[in-house]
Amino acid sequence: MSNEAAITAADIARLAGVGRAAVSNWRRRYEDFPAPVGGTPNSPLFTLAEVERWLRDQGKLQMVSPWERLWQLLEAHRGDQEPADVLAAIGDFLLRRTDGTPVAPALLNEVATLANEHGALTTAEALWERFVQTNARWMAVTAPDTARLMAELTGLSTGVVLDPACGGGSLLAAVAGRTGGPVHCLGQEIDHGLAALARTRLDLRGVPAEIATADSLLHDAYPGRLADAVVCDPPVGERQWGHEDLLHDPRWEYGIPPRMESELAWVQHALAHVKPGGLVAILMPPSAAARRSGRRIRAELLRRGALRAVLALPGPVHLWMLRKPGQPADPQVLVLEATTAEWDRAAALAVAAWRAFDAPDGAAEDEPGVSRVIPVLDLLGEEVDLTPARNLPISSAPDTAEKLLAGHRELTARLSGLAPLLPTLDWTGRAQQHRPMTTVAELIKTGALSLLQSDVPQNPPGDAVPLLEVPDVLADRPASRRISREHAANAVRVLAGDVVMPTAGHKLVARVVTDPGAVLGRGLCLLRPNPDVLDSWFLAGFLGGSANSRQASTHLSAAARLDVRRCEVPRMPLAEQHRYAAVFSALGTFGTAVGRAGALAEQVVQATVDGLVDGLVAPEKT
Repeated sequence: MSNEAAITAADIARLAGVGRAAVSNWRRRYEDFPAPVGGTPNSPLFTLAEVERWLRDQGKLQMVSPWERLWQLLEAHRGDQEPADVLAAIGDFLLRRTDGTPVAPALLNEVATLANEHGALTTAEALWERFVQTNARWMAVTAPDTARLMAELTGLSTGVVLDPACGGGSLLAAVAGRTGGPVHCLGQEIDHGLAALARTRLDLRGVPAEIATADSLLHDAYPGRLADAVVCDPPVGERQWGHEDLLHDPRWEYGIPPRMESELAWVQHALAHVKPGGLVAILMPPSAAARRSGRRIRAELLRRGALRAVLALPGPVHLWMLRKPGQPADPQVLVLEATTAEWDRAAALAVAAWRAFDAPDGAAEDEPGVSRVIPVLDLLGEEVDLTPARNLPISSAPDTAEKLLAGHRELTARLSGLAPLLPTLDWTGRAQQHRPMTTVAELIKTGALSLLQSDVPQNPPGDAVPLLEVPDVLADRPASRRISREHAANAVRVLAGDVVMPTAGHKLVARVVTDPGAVLGRGLCLLRPNPDVLDSWFLAGFLGGSANSRQASTHLSAAARLDVRRCEVPRMPLAEQHRYAAVFSALGTFGTAVGRAGALAEQVVQATVDGLVDGLVAPEKT
């Protein structure tokens, strides 16, 4: 493979942050635009180095993170190889098992440089995340938050964990990352490239693992082998999963899976590979809880005490928790409905409800509208419908009128406190005079601002250091997750007064940091003002204007990039900035209070409606 990396017009568009049409226009307008070095007339290839030189000379080269640059090199150098195979070869190179052949030396040099600076695992994970983003349309990957939740619910601290549809190893890595202990991972994956990736990702974490390449249902790589726990995110809706060939398979202890119910085959495969008393956490489509064709198997899973919980999560997706029968069956099942909650809230509800239910004393309490412990006999009807929403108490009213009254009083107090939060303004219109403006790019050049972005991989493991992510900034809340000290070592730490904002979207959202110390996550950028020149709240307030949202947007796709350097703010003396800053800060406080009051109002209104319907309260007599 040549060391001269070749790229397509689409790659050039990504380098410049423009659409394909702009690249075609440049080729027509500029005589010095690099000539094609290969490809076809409809899909020409260009030398990466020449294109970068031309874009830089024209001032069109976008600043990209080292990880994005690494992915561009990988795409340019991989030739006809599948990306998964190249990533696996890079993993072997990082593990010093091979020299990375047949990966181009130029690409390996860049890999080595980043690995020396950030570590082998961080470098490999950054490539994995970019691979997932690029192939999201055809490759189903367990979301990192979901993987962490499944690992938490499994609760394994030592022993053997199996994932029979392991893909790139995300679930196994989540379980091993949670325990930090001696967990041995078994995996099986039908795709050779993904299986190799799973092996290297676990090896880079120092986790002992065996990864087999084959179809788990048709060619089980671990017959008779039992794990302490099984985690699985199986393929959904498969029709050619081997129904005819497996009619008499001994794994079908709870019934022969119907042709259109491949998910129930995966459930029984998982139960066949777990020790008595061992736990299975498996993601299921919501339809699997109610499809008529699967009702007999669902009924048998309930009667035998294997199915312990059905948790409905955002997505929507169901998470089934099963335990291999090894003692008298528990005649109860936990159901949880959290499909409309934010993910962090849904995960917290799931963990709390499952731990209370699965505790030795089983002292789980029902939460109206959220969770319920149901006797198995109540579910063994004609349909055996396990859908949580259909099995929860309908009413969301509290159990006493006094509790409902307390909710009304809290809402009244919050609403009465809103008006004083609005700042006092000059309504005469005298501020409409022309203001001299400057761009963020100019402020950066003069040293009034610093622009920083993080190289932290998306969704890294650990629980030592707070990680500020895009959802936190959008919700105007402190960091809600944590990462390991290793991943945080060379990352950007936010300071009080920093202004953070997402780098994609259609509206620029700028927040002033008041809770310092967190690591800046991916998808965010940070402006650090010089306090002798710029007030943070003044900067954030003007950046949040509608005009700057339009100015920052680089294109109009669903995932529009936001370039804050294009934004403009007024040139003002610092004392005048402080006056605007006080108003912007007050408006932010007011907006947050309104949002919280609105959420409480929604709960109180629904609880009051249910209270009236249930007879808990009644209209006053006139």
